[in-house]
Amino acid sequence: MDLELVMCLAGNLFGIYIISRFFSIFFETEGTQKRKGLRFFCYGFYYALNSMVSFCFHGPPPFIILSNVFGCLLVSWSYKGSWKHRLCAVTLILAVGIVCEDAVYYYLRNLHIEYLRIICVLVTNFLSFMIVLLLQKAIDLRHGKEFTFLEWVAVIVIPVCSLLISIAVLDECKDEITVVIGGLSMILINVLLFFLLDRIQEMYRSQLNLALLEQQNQAYESQMDLLRDSEEKISALRHDLKNHFFVLNQLAEQNQCEEIVRYIQELQTLDEGQTQMASTGNPVIDGFVNLKLNEATALSADIKTELNISENMPIAAKDLIIILGNLLDNALRALSLCDTGRKLLTIRMSQERGILLIEVTNSYNGTIHKVGTALRTTKAKKEGHGIGLKNVQRVVDEYHGQMEIDYTEDLFSVRLVVFL
Repeated sequence: MDLELVMCLAGNLFGIYIISRFFSIFFETEGTQKRKGLRFFCYGFYYALNSMVSFCFHGPPPFIILSNVFGCLLVSWSYKGSWKHRLCAVTLILAVGIVCEDAVYYYLRNLHIEYLRIICVLVTNFLSFMIVLLLQKAIDLRHGKEFTFLEWVAVIVIPVCSLLISIAVLDECKDEITVVIGGLSMILINVLLFFLLDRIQEMYRSQLNLALLEQQNQAYESQMDLLRDSEEKISALRHDLKNHFFVLNQLAEQNQCEEIVRYIQELQTLDEGQTQMASTGNPVIDGFVNLKLNEATALSADIKTELNISENMPIAAKDLIIILGNLLDNALRALSLCDTGRKLLTIRMSQERGILLIEVTNSYNGTIHKVGTALRTTKAKKEGHGIGLKNVQRVVDEYHGQMEIDYTEDLFSVRLVVFL
């Protein structure tokens, strides 16, 4: 068996995997089973065609380029999208592949590499893989997704280390089979590592979405509790209304004005408990704001609300939860740390001509933690905290808005402008 051919075929399969990851950046990967089956067939045909032209029949460079162009166009046809979109994607991935292959070949040739063809295939693929991963992360970041520093390190370090091992270590191997086994192992490690990283990221985002849905459900439940409580109080008051009027009438006939006032005040206490401070007609906002404002009431805060918004705003419910949840949670924590003085909490929301304005102002103890220009959490446990305002900024950026933070000695304010 020609071990060099085995390695080249494996490297070509890795190259097809890289192309599939690249196309997943530009096209929607979901679809019917029929479309997925067609896509699998197109990738298989592309692999077979390119392998035969490049390695089995050793076709000249123009034939190899034509087979790649035809194969990429065929694969792009299995995705939904315009032909303009497909041509741009095909041109870009082919340009990346050609530039990487030429640069690697001319560099390795000057190093007098013994297993030039095998190592050239490996290094070209690892270099292309790193470029595609970086492009994927950059586009995801532009769409609002966040990545840790370690994820960025992994995207760069793993392919680069594989690339360097291919050049420095495999070329020192004494026999071809060791080079092939080493090369196949590195390809497998790269594929499996980034497959696991992708699954971990999906799990993290699923947990985040579940947390947002839970907050949204809490908002709905809070609003339902308020409505149920109000309905029960109205029913009870209607049931006892005749008796109350009888008592008031008797007191009036006896000219006991003070008793009438006291009795009316007692009737007013029937409305104590959870208070519906927000009633915009938007169930997400009403439920969530009422839930948080009742918590603020328990902290003896002086609350002011100005909510002038429509019932159906063109903004995703999860984005509203992220904004209001983080701003109000931060405000409640600041109020809980205020030991003395008047506690204030002001919420303003207004919608006009496609612009949503949000302002949350609260009292705080005068302590601000900053690292450079960034604000840091005041919580004792730093892990997992201090990212609330970053999440708010991310949502604001998605809607091409602006966030402004201002504070005095005793008041902290966050103002948002969101374009709907």
